[in-house]
Amino acid sequence: MSILIDHCDVLDPTAPRSTRANQSILIVGARIQAIGAPDEVALITPPDALRVDGRHMLATPGLISAHTHSAENFLRGYAERMPLEPWLVWMIGQCGEYTARDHYLAAMMSSIEMLLSGCTGLIDHYWHSGPWNREVLDAGMLAYRDIGIRATVAPLYDDSDFVVATAAKLGFDISQSRYSLRQSPDPAIRHGVLLNNLAIFDDWMGAWHGQANGRLQTFLGPAAGQLLTADCLRRSLDQARKYGAGIQMHCLETRVQDYCIRQTRGCTQIEWMDKEGLLGPDVTLPHSVWIRSEADLDRLARSGAVPVHNPAANLKLGSGLMPMREMLDHGATVALGVDGACSNDNQNMFETVKLAALIHNLKSHDPKTWISAREAFEAGSMGGAAAMLHKGQLGELKPGQLADVVLLDTRSPTLSPMNDAYEMLAYCELGGSVTHVIVNGEVVVKDGALTAIDAAAITQEFRERVDAFPFRHEPPPEVARDMDAIWAFWRDVMQRVDRGE
Repeated sequence: MSILIDHCDVLDPTAPRSTRANQSILIVGARIQAIGAPDEVALITPPDALRVDGRHMLATPGLISAHTHSAENFLRGYAERMPLEPWLVWMIGQCGEYTARDHYLAAMMSSIEMLLSGCTGLIDHYWHSGPWNREVLDAGMLAYRDIGIRATVAPLYDDSDFVVATAAKLGFDISQSRYSLRQSPDPAIRHGVLLNNLAIFDDWMGAWHGQANGRLQTFLGPAAGQLLTADCLRRSLDQARKYGAGIQMHCLETRVQDYCIRQTRGCTQIEWMDKEGLLGPDVTLPHSVWIRSEADLDRLARSGAVPVHNPAANLKLGSGLMPMREMLDHGATVALGVDGACSNDNQNMFETVKLAALIHNLKSHDPKTWISAREAFEAGSMGGAAAMLHKGQLGELKPGQLADVVLLDTRSPTLSPMNDAYEMLAYCELGGSVTHVIVNGEVVVKDGALTAIDAAAITQEFRERVDAFPFRHEPPPEVARDMDAIWAFWRDVMQRVDRGE
């Protein structure tokens, strides 16, 4: 299939006001073949190409959310004024067990919101409240296949728990709470569960990785540094690399996590991963809030691992502020993510870009250190491409790049008048100006409507399902008890880190 976007403006950092005016974009198959003057591009355009009138449109690369949890869509708009650790107890205790259809609907809802607001790709750190099985894993992939978004799915799992161990050392027993492992405390049994999970994932990866003409990918999602052994992480990397895939792992989201890791391992998480040879360009590290030392920033940049900034979720949960400027200055590639819809609580990447461009202004009195609009937008496009292992193939509008293109109406109130394009996109736009979205050379949004699915029917089914979940009701006594226990531990650790431990 060929697509000609005729007489559009193109986002270009080298052009005046970051806009190259009156261009045509020719897409052949899944890639951009040419961008240039309309008369010149017309000469190489196949006669049967689908033509899109680009007048009064700005063409941009699609934004990429490099971290979300689709399952949280059912839980959006709940659980405020809680830090991560109590929030996790509430969510685990109240989410209930999803069916495969629930996962399909939740992934659809992420995709609907993202595509309509100009986000063309995502990494779904995909969690399930029950045992892993192929039906549940396939459900998310089927949703992303059906709607047409570019998606990388990384199922979440663990094999240890340093938080529970650290709590015990401090006199807090949370071993039976919903924060702790929902499996045997016996390491041998946990190892057996890990091996079984990896076998299920291996079968699933073989079936799905690279499907839909490369639009779908499978990663592995070892949960977080405080929940993993070196053996688990090494096995995960080896298995992912077998498929040319990567891993996604939460990294130092909170001060409690950082404290527990340092107390258990005797060093920081980044130092430990570096010593174990567990960092690399195929490792994405959502949050990465409590990476502070020059040595760790150097290790991160040298390895090529991609930290993923989730500003909305880190603000809502009070987790802290990723050192984005310091990471960029050390040479790291930073990506952006919306995170799940229970900690954000939306899936809007334009809002994420705006937050990334603004919240760091409070850290320094030197405006030269603040994040620019272009840096924030490129973290949400090129940074996301690196996280998806598409660096140099995605995230820019250039011939040879994968054709993930968004058209925005420059006559909309939020983009009028079109001054500097990067600043307009970062500070003004929230997705309402999006008219067309192309993913992998396929039109998936046309004139503001999805082309592949009935969004109204999906949304209606999603709404009808939600009353069946426990979170719509008051937490039972055992959940309230577990939350009290984790609150007590959280307060104790926060006092300790405030004292400098």
